[in-house]
Amino acid sequence: MTSSGAIQIEGAAPLVRNAGRKNMLERVVALAALVLAVVFSFTIDGFATLGNLRVILSNSSSLAILSCGMAVVIISRGLDLSLIAQMIAGATIFGILIGNGVAAPAALAVAILAMVIIGALNAWLIAYAEIPAMLATLASSMFLVGTLRFAVLRGEFLLLLPKSDPTVAFLAGEIVPGLSVPVLLMAATLLACWFLLNRLTAGRIIYAMGDNFQAARLAGLPVRTTTIVVYVFAGLTALVAGLIMAAASGAVDFRTVTNGTLLFDVILVVVLGGIPLRGGRGGVRNIIVGIALIAIMRNGMTLMNFSTQTQDMLKGLVLLTAIVTDNYLNPRDAETDTVGDL
Repeated sequence: MTSSGAIQIEGAAPLVRNAGRKNMLERVVALAALVLAVVFSFTIDGFATLGNLRVILSNSSSLAILSCGMAVVIISRGLDLSLIAQMIAGATIFGILIGNGVAAPAALAVAILAMVIIGALNAWLIAYAEIPAMLATLASSMFLVGTLRFAVLRGEFLLLLPKSDPTVAFLAGEIVPGLSVPVLLMAATLLACWFLLNRLTAGRIIYAMGDNFQAARLAGLPVRTTTIVVYVFAGLTALVAGLIMAAASGAVDFRTVTNGTLLFDVILVVVLGGIPLRGGRGGVRNIIVGIALIAIMRNGMTLMNFSTQTQDMLKGLVLLTAIVTDNYLNPRDAETDTVGDL
């Protein structure tokens, strides 16, 4: 039961709080992305080319895949600060195994199993031990990075991958000319995210949890087991993104975790797309809108030779504006303002 009436979990339509209400932030961001693309097309040489479009799609694939995982977590009224650490962990496990002669399918199976276990442990800490998601996943991130870097890599920051390995070469290559594997995996992850949220019972429960967690639990919904689904899905998206990034660069770089900017970009995409941090609303369309603006911004700023610090400053300003706008458009009330819901 929500403030707007009864919830029909068995129904065909996804459970969305205040269905039919226009998402103004989503519309504003979509318009901003379109305007920015037009401006860059006329002001930056080489921006409006097919080759640059392919670059934008390939470079944004990992970010879009990670954003799918984070979006599902946030819609359920959670937060996963270990997402980037899981990405590094999955790629490290896969890289070590293939570097020691293990067949790629077996290495991939072990990496998938590891991500399922890590995601399930995160969910157990949150749903059963009842530790706030922010604290549980922050601790998980620190544990993963510390264990892998010092116990496995002996303090090194980089794990080199054999670029001659057929699987690594495949992940960094193209299916057909003009269609890269990262872009294909991005499309597949977006489709999987849509299917989870819109066609599975778990997706309807995810929306119910984000809308009002206590009401969902009191209604008898399996919120604990659904939390496991949420964080396992996030872990699997982290693995896919990690394999793509590692194959493209030929290495797993632990500084991706310590510099913190990738996690910042993931949250930026989700919030910009119009998915409120208090959960209960949003979907794949919002992810696409958010990734479009960030991908165009990053590509344009790179072509204009903006420094990394300047890019971070501008993205921070955009994120702050999006959060303030979202808070104005979707103010908290007595039902949604739950202390410690993250």
